[in-house]
Amino acid sequence: MRKFVSLLLSAALALTLSIAALADFQPETDYMERMLSAASAGDTPGGLAAEKSRNEKIDSICPEYNRISYVDLYLLAKIIYAEAGSGWLPEEWKFCVGEVVMNRVASPEFPDTVEEVLMQPGQYYGRGSRYFASLRPDRQHLLIALRLLEGERHMTPAVVFQANFPQGSGTYLKFTDSVLGSTYLCLSSRPGLYAA
Repeated sequence: MRKFVSLLLSAALALTLSIAALADFQPETDYMERMLSAASAGDTPGGLAAEKSRNEKIDSICPEYNRISYVDLYLLAKIIYAEAGSGWLPEEWKFCVGEVVMNRVASPEFPDTVEEVLMQPGQYYGRGSRYFASLRPDRQHLLIALRLLEGERHMTPAVVFQANFPQGSGTYLKFTDSVLGSTYLCLSSRPGLYAA
């Protein structure tokens, strides 16, 4: 019986390795690290290639693992950097800015992708600017974006507004900085949409 189990395990390992050998990825390569490096350099073709290889690796080795879009990672890190990139601001502030974007993506009130949320008229004024286009997010902002894309959350899903003034149905959290002033993280005007 032990020989049979051992033989079965060996066959499964050989099959897994042969499938990996046929794919366009290297099992030992950290493609998420490549995506992060590409994003910090503004290398979209490299980031998309790393995403493709990462997804092939996931499909081959662990299909239930979380896929991350390079475009989502890059844009989310850029908007966090654009809105709260000042080095002295606490990580919590930066994280909450990104979380509002992700709450909007999940909300029935807003578009369904990071890019569509950022492109929505009247939102995220820096999104269409030359400044935003030239931005290269640093590692801190990329790692915050990654945590958000992997599902980490700290606020209620109804927090869908972030501005320098209160709005919606109430303020959930307020950050104040002596240089930048106040940022209000506010609840939807339709909080019933978010009831548990």
